Amino acid sequence: MRKTKLESMRTRQLLIDTAIKEFARRGVSSTTLTDIADAAHVTRGAIYWHFSSKAELFNEIWKQQIELQEGITDNAVPEESNDPLTALREKLITILKAVATDPKYRALMDILYHKCEFTDEMISECEIKDMTCFDRQSLAEALQRCIDSGQISTTLNINVTIILLQSCINGIISNWLSQPESFNLFKLVDVLVDNMLKMLITEPQRKNADQPISTAQVTTPFMISSPDASISNQ
Repeated sequence: MRKTKLESMRTRQLLIDTAIKEFARRGVSSTTLTDIADAAHVTRGAIYWHFSSKAELFNEIWKQQIELQEGITDNAVPEESNDPLTALREKLITILKAVATDPKYRALMDILYHKCEFTDEMISECEIKDMTCFDRQSLAEALQRCIDSGQISTTLNINVTIILLQSCINGIISNWLSQPESFNLFKLVDVLVDNMLKMLITEPQRKNADQPISTAQVTTPFMISSPDASISNQ
């Protein structure tokens, strides 16, 4: 019985992993459960044993990604750091680098941004982005820590800033996935995030905006550009 249960769990995970690949390749609406079963080399009965519909399988894919997201940000600066601005910067950088370097995360983002038409039975796009990128609550807490530490202005409108940051991250991911040859995301990620977060820096800090962020000086601003950051995807 233990072996049967283990085999069943392995088959279920195989179907989930195969669905990610097929959804990214074909698009969600153009992929059937039979397509996934064939690609996984299992019977149609096997896939219907585990999932009653494509929407159920789709939802299960994203429910698993909370652990993936936690793993992606494991190497970032801890949120309880005495340098919350750097912690926020590193988390944003880590997410974008994951898109550029992790095949599974890239496939998931490609599904989310370009290969999916959402229906009422599916987890919403907003919920998925909260699970896989930065949710509003986490961003609000991170920005509040930056304000409390004196690294950004107390006049900052957190709600507006969240809209700007999420729009920037979403735009970078979507643009790169649609034209990955147009720029080297991995090489440019630090510069992209630094310029994004430059919106948070107060006027006195902008006088030295050519300096990179430093964990030793909490008021050091973000760099505007880097001579080593090539726009090409070489």
